[in-house]
Amino acid sequence: MKVLLVTGRLAQDIVKNYAQQANIVTEVVALNVPVAAFLNSETIITGLKNHNLHDIDMILTPGLSHGDTHVITKTLGVPVFKGSRYAADLPTVLEAIDKVALSTTIPACDLLRDTLIEKALKEIEAIEQNNAELLKHPSSMLIKNLAIGKNFPMRVMAEIVDAALMSDEEIQFLAKKFASQGANIIDVGMIAGKSNPENAARIVKAVKTVVDLPVSIDTLDPKEIKAAVSAGVDLILSADAGNIDQLAVFATNIPVVIIPTNQCEGHFPKKAQERVQLTEELIVKAKKLGFRNILADLILEPLNVLESFIAFKEFGIRNPDVPLFVGVANVTELFDADSVGINALLAQLSAEIDASIMLATEKSTKAKGTVHEEVVAAKMMYLAKKRASVPKDLGLDLLILKDKRSCEELYDVTLEQKSIITLATDETMTSELDSVGMFKITLDRKNNDIIALLFTDVSMTKPINIIKGKTAKNIYTKIIQLQLVTRLDHAAYLGSELEKAEIALRIGKAYIQDVCLFKKMS
Repeated sequence: MKVLLVTGRLAQDIVKNYAQQANIVTEVVALNVPVAAFLNSETIITGLKNHNLHDIDMILTPGLSHGDTHVITKTLGVPVFKGSRYAADLPTVLEAIDKVALSTTIPACDLLRDTLIEKALKEIEAIEQNNAELLKHPSSMLIKNLAIGKNFPMRVMAEIVDAALMSDEEIQFLAKKFASQGANIIDVGMIAGKSNPENAARIVKAVKTVVDLPVSIDTLDPKEIKAAVSAGVDLILSADAGNIDQLAVFATNIPVVIIPTNQCEGHFPKKAQERVQLTEELIVKAKKLGFRNILADLILEPLNVLESFIAFKEFGIRNPDVPLFVGVANVTELFDADSVGINALLAQLSAEIDASIMLATEKSTKAKGTVHEEVVAAKMMYLAKKRASVPKDLGLDLLILKDKRSCEELYDVTLEQKSIITLATDETMTSELDSVGMFKITLDRKNNDIIALLFTDVSMTKPINIIKGKTAKNIYTKIIQLQLVTRLDHAAYLGSELEKAEIALRIGKAYIQDVCLFKKMS
């Protein structure tokens, strides 16, 4: 097969370089436009109508070009499809050309990404459909209708921190949000040192009203746990040497997480071997008391991460049939670094010890997004383990602020030889206001909207126009349509601020108008 690759003048060399990396015969044609994104069906037809196509089996146009390539196929008599947006993706597209049905409207890189994601999710779905057989393994159990165990993907427990202080509406909003992000269990957190059984029952019922997921209670208080059990709680988090005898009176039929502490006496062993021994002793006692479904949490300490994982690993080797619970959030919440990388690495470590459940919390601002990150990470680690590979090229990833490979077209300095070069500096622009008015840009996090508020005078307390949208393009397009901007400098400013707001909304950064989104690296 021979494939003709259409591009613009500036990208010609880079397209050739990437095309050579694939085991397919290609020919690159640069049409008379500087940038490939300027191409459309008409310009491509015009550019190729006199080109010799007798040995060409397929034509790929740039993924960023405009129009449906079906029109080109009808005119030229050769199958024409959308290629990739970026030259860096060409080798992947070309190697998969006989495996994926290409589109005349959708860029090939999007199709491949969707195909890889679909394949990855189908692998996981196949395991879920076979859970009856896998549940026969001694390390597996059901928490409500959720199968857990080392043969399943790690499950993510999303905790509603300090739920006892919230209204039912606040709790239910977070429960539905976490469920929509893929959480497998919703945990409701009580307030340490303040026994409040009535609230425990209330918050469990509040969650169960709106989501059909297992609900756990995070407290060591026996009275609160008893109230939660009466409200139908599905998992107790946690039992230790200080409360296990009291819990045995009413909770032996509820799955329980055992931790190596005695909170009543303030005892928590620091050494891995001591934690393992105490956990084993408590599990033996729990079984004698009648508890049937037991998980172990050796406690992930933020100041003792390595020792904690050694304890988990040692316990898992000695007790392979006891599912492990890892409080990943213990580290994420107390680490001043972007949560996505921390959660990915902690998920890898959790997978290596065959953990069954990871805890996710979003109490601090920097931990926002942790539930989604842990959900994706859990799936990645399961696929990597199943394929005996590193967590790479899985179809799923957590690449948010960085790219897997560069898609930039390198700047050609030879373009400067006959061009006028102007250096842009920090020049102060005119402070003259737009005659239509001024915009206040803000975010509605609850509904994931960008908001543009139009004021016609600085003394106004309420806007005369409010424009809402999901993207910067949606907002500025509507502003232009409504003729709410008349100055070029104002239009440029709005475009810059709206794009900044969209980035902040997508990645969880705080947005403040006229303030840089990212601090300068020292």
